[in-house]
Amino acid sequence: MRFMQNKPWAVVFVGLLLSVMLLIVGCANLTPVEPQPSPTSPSKQTTEKDVKVTYNYNATDKVQLSANNIVLKVGQRLILEPAQGLTKNTRFSSSGEYFFGDIMQQETNQQETGRVIFIAKKPGKGKLQIIPNTNETARAVDLWVTVE
Repeated sequence: MRFMQNKPWAVVFVGLLLSVMLLIVGCANLTPVEPQPSPTSPSKQTTEKDVKVTYNYNATDKVQLSANNIVLKVGQRLILEPAQGLTKNTRFSSSGEYFFGDIMQQETNQQETGRVIFIAKKPGKGKLQIIPNTNETARAVDLWVTVE
């Protein structure tokens, strides 16, 4: 290494050589990688014509919805799903005479997951109130649905 002390260009040359070697070694693995599905990807149980609305809430704020004022065609499904990590009990209450029952009919009852699926049966309009912790109506939010 004594010869490098007298020649500053040799130090620069060795530094450049090491940098180029690191660059080549770092770029040598250019194998394409297939993207992996994320844990929040839609499941295989949903179809393109389904409308999915995610709900979420914390200890103090109102319920947040990923969408509101939904418009469905007869035959479409509305999927209400809790946000990832939400493990609290949620209650759903409908308004409008027989709206969620005649116009929108509950397809499955999956209380253990919090996921609820409704299918649009006939034209009409109404709301579904989403109530956190089953009784905190002051923090509830209304999901408006129109079936054409």
